[in-house]
Amino acid sequence: MAELPQPAYPPQRSVRRLLFFPLLIFVIFLITFLLYQFRKGVFQGHLDDGSIALIIAGSMLLLIWSVFSVLRLYWRRETDVALRENEERLRISQRIAHIGSWDWDLASDRVDCTDEMYRIFGLDDESFPRTYPEFLQLLPPEDRNALAVAIRSALYGGAGYALEHRVFRPDGSERIVFETGEVFHNEVGEPLRVVSVVHDITERKQAESALSFEKRYRALIENLPQAIYLKDRNSYYVSCNSSFARELGMETAEVFGKTDRDLFPEAVAEERIADDARVMAAGLPEERDEWRPGANVWVSRALVPLKDQGGTVYGLLGVATDITDRKLAEERLKESEERFRITFEQAAVGICHLDLDGVMIRINRSFCNIIGYDQDDLLGRAIEMFSHPDDLPQDRESVRALVAREIDKYTVEKRYLRADGSLVWVNLSKSLAFGPSGEPRYFIAVVEDITEKRAAEALRREHDLVKAESLAKSRFLANMSHEIRTPMNAIIGMSLLALKTNLTVKQRGYLEKIHASSRVLLNIINDTLEFSRFEAGRIELEHLDFDPCQVLKSVHDIFSARAAEKGISLRFLLDPELPRQLVGDALRLTQVLGNLVGNAVKFTEHGGVVVGLTRCGMVRGETLVRFFVRDSGLGIPAEQLERIFTPFTQVDSSTTRRFGGTGLGLSISRQLVEMMEGTLEVESEVGSGSTFSFTVSFATPLQQELLATDAPLNLPAVRVMVEGTLPTGMHKSLKELGFEVKKGAGEAMLADAAAAGQYDLVLYDCRGRSREAAQLLYRTRENRTLAGLASAVLVEREELAPAAAEANGLAHRYIGVPCDLEALRTGILRALIHREAQQAGEAMGDAQLSLDMNAPEPAPSVAAAPATPARVDLATLGADSLAVARELAELERLLAKNSLDAKKQYHRLLQEFPPEGVPAELQRLAACLDRLDFRRAREIVERVGQLLQ
Repeated sequence: MAELPQPAYPPQRSVRRLLFFPLLIFVIFLITFLLYQFRKGVFQGHLDDGSIALIIAGSMLLLIWSVFSVLRLYWRRETDVALRENEERLRISQRIAHIGSWDWDLASDRVDCTDEMYRIFGLDDESFPRTYPEFLQLLPPEDRNALAVAIRSALYGGAGYALEHRVFRPDGSERIVFETGEVFHNEVGEPLRVVSVVHDITERKQAESALSFEKRYRALIENLPQAIYLKDRNSYYVSCNSSFARELGMETAEVFGKTDRDLFPEAVAEERIADDARVMAAGLPEERDEWRPGANVWVSRALVPLKDQGGTVYGLLGVATDITDRKLAEERLKESEERFRITFEQAAVGICHLDLDGVMIRINRSFCNIIGYDQDDLLGRAIEMFSHPDDLPQDRESVRALVAREIDKYTVEKRYLRADGSLVWVNLSKSLAFGPSGEPRYFIAVVEDITEKRAAEALRREHDLVKAESLAKSRFLANMSHEIRTPMNAIIGMSLLALKTNLTVKQRGYLEKIHASSRVLLNIINDTLEFSRFEAGRIELEHLDFDPCQVLKSVHDIFSARAAEKGISLRFLLDPELPRQLVGDALRLTQVLGNLVGNAVKFTEHGGVVVGLTRCGMVRGETLVRFFVRDSGLGIPAEQLERIFTPFTQVDSSTTRRFGGTGLGLSISRQLVEMMEGTLEVESEVGSGSTFSFTVSFATPLQQELLATDAPLNLPAVRVMVEGTLPTGMHKSLKELGFEVKKGAGEAMLADAAAAGQYDLVLYDCRGRSREAAQLLYRTRENRTLAGLASAVLVEREELAPAAAEANGLAHRYIGVPCDLEALRTGILRALIHREAQQAGEAMGDAQLSLDMNAPEPAPSVAAAPATPARVDLATLGADSLAVARELAELERLLAKNSLDAKKQYHRLLQEFPPEGVPAELQRLAACLDRLDFRRAREIVERVGQLLQ
């Protein structure tokens, strides 16, 4: 706030200083005068009274003159100070009152003005005009003329003047002023000067305008049904109409100064404030419809930013309109249109709207599908263009009757020409739609495709005929196959008996060819008979308990010798978590696996065949089992994968000539799998082999054990290297389980120990750092020495699933801690088993047993088996008794130590026997070693040692 200037009174010290000088002058003058008189000898005698009086009078006059001069100077200074104070007060008053003045000297044509005039006109002292014509140029043209006329009238009329006019500032802004002036004359009445006072009334005019606008605005909004309100820049309500206040249950005056937080719930208030901020920030109006659940109304809320002349947003105008009725009408109309559109478009029959000339104006999708044209090709064209010529006369007569209102509608079966040139039979129903005045508007045609319906009867008759013929053929094939199989079995049996007699080489060759050809022919007859049974619907599945291990055993017995003849391996993998007993048709299951394994052995020249059974979980209380047969044979081209399941079809003719066969095996297998509610799938790559697989669910008997439940409680002497810090007590638990435990010291030590064969499994402790486990295992896999070892990872139980997923199979087993002895034992065993399965060339997921059934067993004797195993003569078998005894003793020693090297020793023992001379008791040892059942393995070795001579 500006302060008034203080009067500049001279201080007392300055007054005393001024009085000091005249007194000093007087004293100097007096002394000089006296000295002068003394020098002239005036004081040599006595002075007379007249001289003394003259001296005193002169001195007094001089003193009085000096004092008067000083006082006159002082009072002049006082007057100047008061004048300056008055001028300053005048300037301050003009600034506060926004009043300026200007003085036009007519003689010099000079214009002088006060400081407030500079502010009103937006100019400074240097740029303000100093002549009357230049001063008039500061006003707009229309106001300039009005002021000039008023001043001219005052000059010659003798009166003053007063008027309002505008002022344009250099920055483009506009001010409104009220100017009053008066003309001053000399003694003879001639004008000398014009003095004018200019009052800046811009703010008052704006206030008056705002007040007038407010009155008009209030009168307007109070009579509108909409809820209207005004907000300032900070979203405070500054005004509203009665409609808005009534919605809030308040008076209009109560809304003033409040925000949405004072009037609405918190969530609604924050949303409204955010909307206001968004609109004011963008400077653009916004309108949207809102549903207010509390009032059950639809409201259209418009937000309009309010801007000043400079474009700055200073507030917000809100208008809320109740649009519930409109919304309900729109919803009803929309629902009606949507129902009509959906009914029209999704109708199963074709619907077409035609104008009175028969031109299509609206059609649905079904009509296009029936006629076979796109919608764009049909709209605007006459429907007669697509009608069969023979049906046109009847159509035209029916349309005439409709227009004449002789009939309401008609229905007829007729033909249309499709886009592909074919005919389609339809059931046409046509009616006429009328307008409000009863005038005909358009035709409605409903078309139903009855082509299949008309053909169904003919097809049904043909089908019955074909079915009868097929049934007759199937019966004929079944009867003929039975009639052929009887003598064929006799041929096979007699040729087999003849081969056991003493024959010449030539005779044996003939009989072997007869026997082999007879078996091939019998297989063809069996496949044909089986296929005919499928066609006749005479195949039914049994639901009996069976042992899945025996199914694999049966397949092994059939194909092991054939695989051995070709020099390829035949391996069987069985999931230890698979139940011992399943409920199903073991014969048909064996038939499917036999077909798949037979093809695999047939088409594999190098490598081997793997047959596997894995447990995939439970579905509706049944065990889900996946079967697969994988070979390393020829492979099947991708374009032939579906063709191989077609009856009497093989990959190509060369396959038939080279390998033989009827082409029915895979077709029969697929049908059997589908009867078991499964799907036979195939994956193949030419040159790499094929994999056939299917998944079937089986029920289980009430009391069931897993295949691995009879595993021994004592564990092998597994050497475990620990990397990390084990949980408290786990080191002792591992030793109690029979493991040899050693502490590791980094990857380098692990690699050196692995190269030296010092341990069988690495146990990584990754608790609390499961994400690091994947990186650690990846580095381990990159190390060739460590990659071949079994590995198990300890993680927190809650991290078990994500850790296994992230590592993506880099470890053989993940063990969640805390865990009991059984869980720890099972985890380590399964890691070892998984490692062996991988080394054998087949990773079978989690914890599978590999059953080595490659060694052929001798055919069972016709005579009854003895109660106890017969002793074996090693010399008769062609084996070295000393070598067998040495290898058997080493195997027994390793089994006593529960060593994993026992399996390698077992294979070294088998090498001492010829392929056809391995004792049956010794062959059963492989399954025990694969399951790490060392107790039973020792019992078998002990019995074998007793049998060998």
